[in-house]
Amino acid sequence: MRKEKIINLPNILALIRLLLVPVVVWLIFKECMIAALIVFLSACLTDLLDGYIARHYKLITRLGTVLDPMADKVMAVFVVIAFTIKGVLPLVVTVVIFLKELLMLIGGILTAKNNRVVLPSNLFGKIAAFVFNTAIGTCFLHEYLDPFYRYFIYIALAGSVASMVQYAWRSWDKLFPQKQE
Repeated sequence: MRKEKIINLPNILALIRLLLVPVVVWLIFKECMIAALIVFLSACLTDLLDGYIARHYKLITRLGTVLDPMADKVMAVFVVIAFTIKGVLPLVVTVVIFLKELLMLIGGILTAKNNRVVLPSNLFGKIAAFVFNTAIGTCFLHEYLDPFYRYFIYIALAGSVASMVQYAWRSWDKLFPQKQE
């Protein structure tokens, strides 16, 4: 069995994305919204880039399959928490996102525990993630986009929850396999 090389460009980009989380949050609390938005967008671009490079050059690793979505989720959750603390987003948004991510984590653990293959995200999930990240992006410009950003975040939140439900529906037999008689 060939040992996979875990230090590769896609994994480095995912690590950079994780390291950008505290930078974005710090900039939000310093009221440097344009700079925070630029760093946030840079992190989103590294997400697109690392996925493309990993698939195109066959650099997909086990570490990358965990690190990439973890970096995305950590960025989204911490930015939402920061905006909630700053009063830009209502607490309900943070609670729903936290519960959604907790349920996704539990589902991932159950799937891994049962030695089942985890379903990759599909087009619906990717669209929901794009819309949610775009909605988060509008929060950086909340002073200029009020009340539009508020409506957009709720639409994106609904799409994100619908995506989770659809993913769970597709994964149900892997999470809870039927016993053969």
